[in-house]
Amino acid sequence: MATGSRVCPNCGALNGPKEMRCYRCGRRFPGPIGRWLSTLVGSELVATRGLVLLCIVVFGLAVATDGRFPIAPELGLGTRFRLSTWARFGALLPSAVRIDEPWRLLSAVFFHFSVLHIGFNMWGLVAFGRQLEERFGAARAIVLFIAAGVAGFVTSSLWYGPAGPWTAGASGGVFGQLGGIIGVIIARRHPGWKDILFQNLVYALIIGFMLRVNTAAHLGGFAMGGLLGFAFERERVRPITSRLLGVLAVLGIVASVGAVVLCMTSPVWREIRTMELLREV
Repeated sequence: MATGSRVCPNCGALNGPKEMRCYRCGRRFPGPIGRWLSTLVGSELVATRGLVLLCIVVFGLAVATDGRFPIAPELGLGTRFRLSTWARFGALLPSAVRIDEPWRLLSAVFFHFSVLHIGFNMWGLVAFGRQLEERFGAARAIVLFIAAGVAGFVTSSLWYGPAGPWTAGASGGVFGQLGGIIGVIIARRHPGWKDILFQNLVYALIIGFMLRVNTAAHLGGFAMGGLLGFAFERERVRPITSRLLGVLAVLGIVASVGAVVLCMTSPVWREIRTMELLREV
């Protein structure tokens, strides 16, 4: 074996020491962000597992502080979190608050309203995230998910306007992952890409009618994910690009945690909690 040669963990092919992508299967080799995350959460699907972990931690904190365990209040199973808990852990509030706390566009990606809500989203995150991370690597998978999640809530804010509803959840990022997969298929000129796109859009519409979901956020996330998936598939992989995306991924994770912390320290949820206590008297 040549000094510094790289063995692809996906197909076992031997590659040159400077190769960024396996010549046989096309899988990207782990960059700095992938190696760093692998020391924290293991060597397989580090980005996907890390994103799931962050969502679960935020939900767990909400359960612990609220004292309620909302299984599926939308289906009549269990009681919902207090509104103050929604605000405390990152939900996107009506327009007046969004202007003062723009970081909620990011924190809302990682907060969920119930077990059913987080369960559906984590299932999709793992299913689609696995494919993207194996194709693009950890850094690009993180950047795509976070960018799509934020784009989804920006779209939702513009769509619903000042009277927009409370909203949260990773579904915009998950639909972004789905869009990323479609973007890869289009970039590779897969002959059946139109059929695959149509099937998935029909599936998304059915989900939208069956459950109370934020369709605008789904469409915004899907569009952003599709653009990034296409761009990542067509890009000429270079070390400097991978390092830059690695930095963006780390900043994205740090900013996500920071956004949730800012919501937890915000006076907004305390004001809502005070009103809740007054109504309970």
